[in-house]
Amino acid sequence: MDSKTIVLERIRKKLSGTKMTNRYYVPGMFLLGVLVGGGCYLRYTQTGIQPPGWAVAISFALVLIAITLLATSFKTRNDSRLLELVETPSNVVWIYQHILRMNGVPQESMMVGDNTGKIYQLPVKRKNGEDPLMDALVEVFPGAVLGFSYELKKLYNRNPGQFREAVKQIK
Repeated sequence: MDSKTIVLERIRKKLSGTKMTNRYYVPGMFLLGVLVGGGCYLRYTQTGIQPPGWAVAISFALVLIAITLLATSFKTRNDSRLLELVETPSNVVWIYQHILRMNGVPQESMMVGDNTGKIYQLPVKRKNGEDPLMDALVEVFPGAVLGFSYELKKLYNRNPGQFREAVKQIK
C-alpha cells in the first residue's frame, strides 16, 4: 500500500467515526435521556411520589453526554479539510508526534499543521510496535517541517503561512 493510500484511509476512518457518532450515538443517548427523564416527570406529576435520584441523574447525564458528543463532532468536522490537504501537500507546513498520557497509558497522535493555522490530529494505531502512518505522512507531505519544540510552536502561532521560511532562517 502506498503512502498516500495509508494517509487517506486513516483520514476516512476518522471521519467515518464522526459520522457514526452523529447518526447513532447522539440521537440514541438523547432519546434515552429524554425517555428516562420524561418517565420520572410523569411519575412525579401523576402520583406525587418523587422519582429516585439515580433515575433523574441518569437522564441528565445521558442528555449531557449526547450534547457533548454533538459538540465534539462539530469540532472534528473540520477534519474533512485533511482530505483536501492530501491533494495539495504544499499547504501542510508542520508535522509532529504528540503523546498524551492518561492514567499512565500513552495515547499517540500525529499532528498535521496547515498554512492557515489549523492543526489536525490523526491517531496512531501501533501494531507490533510500528505504525505506517508516521512514515506515510513524511512521504505525502515532503515539504513539511518535522518535529516539535516550543520555539517551533511560537513560530507557527506567529505566522503559519511563513512558517517554513522562518524555520529556514533559524537554521
